[in-house]
Amino acid sequence: MAASHLEVGQLVMAVPSRAGARVMTLAAPLGLRHPERPLRGRAALLKNLRQQCGERGDGRLHVLHGLSGSGKTALALELVHALQAHFGAAFAPYAWWIDGQQAALFEGGLRAVARRLGLPGDVVEAEEVVDVLWQRLNESKRPWLLVVDGVSDPSLLNGPGQLAAGTGWIRPHSCPSGLVLITTYDGTTDVWGSGAALHPVLPLAERDAAKVLFDHAGPNAGSWSGAVRLARRLGGLPLALRMAGSYLAEVNAMPDAFRDTDMPAEFDAFVQALDGPVGRGLNPAPVIADTWRLALDMLERRGFPYASAVLELLSSFADAPIPYALVLRAPLLDGQPGFESIDGSTIWRTLRALAALSLIDFCPSESDDPPVSASEDVPASVRVHPLIRDLSGTSRYLSVAVTLLGRACSVEQVGKPEEPDAWAAWSLLAPHALRLVEQEASLGGVSLNVQVAGTEAAEMAGRYLQARGLSRQAGAVFEKVFEWRMRLMGPRAPETLTAQHNLAGALHDMGELARAEAVYRSVWQSHSAARGESFPHALTARHELGRVLHDMGNLSEAEEHLSAVLESRRHLQGSDHSHTLSAQHELARVQHDLGHWEVARQNYAHVLQARRRDLGDNHPRTLTVLHNLACLAQDEGRLESALPQLRSVHAARLQILGNAHPQTLSTAYRLGCALRDTGDTLQAHALLQHVHAQLSSSLGDAHAHARRAAQALHSLTAAPG
Repeated sequence: MAASHLEVGQLVMAVPSRAGARVMTLAAPLGLRHPERPLRGRAALLKNLRQQCGERGDGRLHVLHGLSGSGKTALALELVHALQAHFGAAFAPYAWWIDGQQAALFEGGLRAVARRLGLPGDVVEAEEVVDVLWQRLNESKRPWLLVVDGVSDPSLLNGPGQLAAGTGWIRPHSCPSGLVLITTYDGTTDVWGSGAALHPVLPLAERDAAKVLFDHAGPNAGSWSGAVRLARRLGGLPLALRMAGSYLAEVNAMPDAFRDTDMPAEFDAFVQALDGPVGRGLNPAPVIADTWRLALDMLERRGFPYASAVLELLSSFADAPIPYALVLRAPLLDGQPGFESIDGSTIWRTLRALAALSLIDFCPSESDDPPVSASEDVPASVRVHPLIRDLSGTSRYLSVAVTLLGRACSVEQVGKPEEPDAWAAWSLLAPHALRLVEQEASLGGVSLNVQVAGTEAAEMAGRYLQARGLSRQAGAVFEKVFEWRMRLMGPRAPETLTAQHNLAGALHDMGELARAEAVYRSVWQSHSAARGESFPHALTARHELGRVLHDMGNLSEAEEHLSAVLESRRHLQGSDHSHTLSAQHELARVQHDLGHWEVARQNYAHVLQARRRDLGDNHPRTLTVLHNLACLAQDEGRLESALPQLRSVHAARLQILGNAHPQTLSTAYRLGCALRDTGDTLQAHALLQHVHAQLSSSLGDAHAHARRAAQALHSLTAAPG
């Protein structure tokens, strides 16, 4: 069949209705397609659909479903254009576009298709026209395309039968070169039946979304990175991207004299406006509001009474994947206003129903922290589209969300944030818990218990950041948690002292040793005064004080504190308790630096044996002991023993912690120095350069560890040869 211009079949007709005759057309609205602005990010799906009209069709209904504004109609128009270019004018009488929003227009459109196919007038107007129409389509030797656009209620397609059963107005067929294409926001599998192929039309990936912004805004609306940020804020929704891009194009074409001062003219300014009072008129979310409300009303009619409440609750969390199995606990929700008598099965069914209507998306089972062991699973999660969050997010369920998050962030629920086996879960929980410190002002109206739960969740997320080596970010969180608890509970409350303790730990990691020492000393003295020197929290603070004094070079005082802690721990908890082993390890480090190498080696060896027994060879705490044993061998001049052990620890820390974690960098520094001392200057230079760059970037050039790495690099370049 020669390729030439395709006339999409057009038929103007009168459809009887209460208001009299209505004029209709079967022509696709190709005028809505902009030939100079390509359809972005849909190439694979478009190719799949084109093949259905080339004697490779499977006869199923092909359903494009997605959020309003996701580009379903644009994709259908692009398909019409592609087939027009491929088949030419002979295809014209066999391509039809029907409005699927109103029953009268839809039924009238199908009867018009029957008329176009040559069925007699009495058959066209008869009730059995649907069977005759599909028999004629099944027998067709020509390619044909039937588009039903904008189906808001699939029940309208039932007609005399049932859509899901294949007996409705729209049904599967047996013509290998025919295609039935439907656009809708409803992707519920049971609604469409087994004879349908569901194609989710998802928001665009950031790269494609940024291109759409440039397509509409032009080249003068800002940088590529700014376009990516705006695309992310708009959730990759094509309609929202087109609206924002067109607005920016108009502002940039406007004479300066006519511009208001608060009009954003660039991508980054648009993002800032959206998140401020000025941006309310710019937010495209209201455009999809009607569809959103229709979808929720339909779910309620289908027997999902909690759909609105669950969506509103999910919108109370941060704009990040929500680990629903960890957070949405039925026993905690049951009895809350709006969630009376809810159970786990109902929560699951409601989530699936919301996802079928593209109000939420189930996220792939992946996280920023891949599982450390094969037995660790990444928690499943859902995400609310940013514009849906703008529409449905209120403060009504904020207290409920904080309560749920507080329970999810407990050690009993998900494990300690310092444990690698829990990092995959913590990477999903942390964004929501960290957002709480930014919401403190809006939490002022909830109960004290809920606010305390919020501080606990945020504190745990800060501990996760610290465990991942992000000490500056962790310090900022601990500072805010400390101030929050000061206002809620006062300076002497145990929870406030815990926040202080955590803040001191972050200060220590950042190299602010004097501040860290002062805070640890204050916490230790406060706990000792209130509960005695043997109180566990007092011992922990004194332990950390000894570590800071060690790093400050005050070895004698450090040894005094750590020896006292070790003695108390042995007496209270036994020689093999984890806290006792930690004190013994830190005392060994001081003995190491004092030159008491044999005593240090014996202490290290005892701790290593217990760590391997209790935690395994590749646990971070085990690796820390192995690192220090290798350092001892290196300091003793036994490079033949130190070098392979440093290589082994470095490889393990790379795998578990990543190449930018402070502990990995510490081993890399020692390994670089060992390589330098054995004459392997090439590998030594690469390692030390990486260490210096990472430490300077994260801690600053003035940090002691960054200066030490710089000196090691200088020793390489200054060495002869």
